[in-house]
Amino acid sequence: MDLVTENAEKWVLRPVRRRAGRIRLLCLPYAGGSAAVFHGWGDLLPEAVEPWAVRLPGRDARMGEPPATDLRTVAAEAAEAVAGLLGDEPFALFGHSLGAYLAYEMARALRDKWDLHPSLLAVSASHTPQARVRAGAPLHRLPDEEFLEALDTRYGAIPPVIREDRQLRAVYLPILRADVTMLETYEYLPGRPLACPVLAFGGSEDRETSRAGLAAWGELTGAGSSVALLPGGHFFLQPERERLLSLLAPELLRTLVP
Repeated sequence: MDLVTENAEKWVLRPVRRRAGRIRLLCLPYAGGSAAVFHGWGDLLPEAVEPWAVRLPGRDARMGEPPATDLRTVAAEAAEAVAGLLGDEPFALFGHSLGAYLAYEMARALRDKWDLHPSLLAVSASHTPQARVRAGAPLHRLPDEEFLEALDTRYGAIPPVIREDRQLRAVYLPILRADVTMLETYEYLPGRPLACPVLAFGGSEDRETSRAGLAAWGELTGAGSSVALLPGGHFFLQPERERLLSLLAPELLRTLVP
């Protein structure tokens, strides 16, 4: 295995049995998430779609690496790793919460450095970077207990076992803190609009997003955008997975039509 392929395999988890996919779907997880978030997506998507889960530093097969804290750097490194794998095949990106910003910055990096253009950008549970509002002190600077409590209050996302199991907490907390640091320190830099459509998903009960905030993703593309609301709060992704993919799949297939 050459160094280029080895680096790519470090960054992206692809199906062991490659399907005759006509479009690759690069999937970026939320803060604290891993490639496991997208387990089973291949069973629910059409044969023409091959999901690739992006592996971030500090988790999955990369547990020995320190978690990263600079979003734009992570996106650029991930883009460099997958650029050689994509070739001329069509591809799309999907990201939930933190993953939405990573997916957007990857799309920009792939376009600007390798002239690779996604067919679709799908974002989930996230306002556009230029429209988000920062309220209060940054969470990533809080002491451990206050940090976990603040995240649980805002997102309802901290399983009790993380607080009760010291070993698990010691592994998970640095990853979560690094990801929240990425999210809170990311600054949007204006640039050329994307040339692909944007599909923005949101939870109907998510206090962190609104229909207007999701619709604002349309300002970042010259190819149009749409919004789809699903039941649930910020982490509607898992309970509404089948419904989300049933809405995403036709949009991916539509990009394949000449």
